[in-house]
Amino acid sequence: MFRRTLLAASLAVATLTAPAIAQQTTRLNISMQPALYSMVPLHLATEQGWWRQMGIEPNFSSFPAGPPQIAAAAAGTWDVGITGSAPGVLGAARFNIRTIAISNDESATNVLMARRDQVEAIRANPASLRGQRVLITVNTTVDYVLQNCLNRWNIPRNELQVVNLSQAQILSAFSTGEGRLAGLWAPNIYTAEERMNAVPLCSGSDANAIVPGNIIVRDEFLRANPDMVARYLAVILRGIAWMKANPDQTIQVMNRFYTAGGVTVSEAALRAEVARRPLFGLEEQLQLLSRANGPSQADRWYEGLSAFLAQVGTVANPPAPATYITDDILRRIAADPRLRAFALNQ
Repeated sequence: MFRRTLLAASLAVATLTAPAIAQQTTRLNISMQPALYSMVPLHLATEQGWWRQMGIEPNFSSFPAGPPQIAAAAAGTWDVGITGSAPGVLGAARFNIRTIAISNDESATNVLMARRDQVEAIRANPASLRGQRVLITVNTTVDYVLQNCLNRWNIPRNELQVVNLSQAQILSAFSTGEGRLAGLWAPNIYTAEERMNAVPLCSGSDANAIVPGNIIVRDEFLRANPDMVARYLAVILRGIAWMKANPDQTIQVMNRFYTAGGVTVSEAALRAEVARRPLFGLEEQLQLLSRANGPSQADRWYEGLSAFLAQVGTVANPPAPATYITDDILRRIAADPRLRAFALNQ
């Protein structure tokens, strides 16, 4: 349903856009997940007709989560996409998936939540959490946040009662009074804030557990089609530039995109997404991925996450970030006046 919606919208807007830079279009198989902030540039590009301007006919494949999205790469069912950081590392380890840019910083939206009437007492005395029940989805990015927050508070994990639940189960249990803390990610954090009087206690941003999102490509496709990949990334970067420049209009686009994906959230939650999840334009991406003076900032982010994924057994031997994160496509865009102007939304 969602895939058909995007494809239909793409065909509908194609005839309404400004004259295309590229008149011929080539099919590109794009993997994604519905109703997520990091995916908004894909929907925006469809509404604005940017795919055709870059000579791309998008064919979207929608997945409910990162693991099945990454698993589908083995069959070559998609060429490029956007996914989360843990699936990005998993894809690099198992299927030679390359990361060519950062979709957004999700650190502030992977959060340990506490009830409003308890949060100040916990902040004043984190040791009071010893022996308490913490509801978490284990071996995920929010579990990574839990580990770093516990390190910050000098609390061993085995001194908590860690209860492994899905995100939906956490919301249900926390709403009935279960658990001292709830580990949630967006958009579930907004549900907890709006309906359960919960507030953030410790996020990835607070505990230096950085959770970036990945813009990805299969290595085989990248080697054979670097120009196509550059045009794809230029479209995403144009979307990011547009979103940064038009926050109010972005809220409207997000509402349409989330609704098409079957997710209903309040306007306040949409504005919180924009405020809490930094996006990076072309110049910022080049800085994040640059290794001019040693490991890049992105390398350091993924080193911490990879160590956690190895510790919990999600990825037995995570590859070094430098082996799968590349700034080659970003530099290709920056060096091409046409692609650069397009990516900068000029």
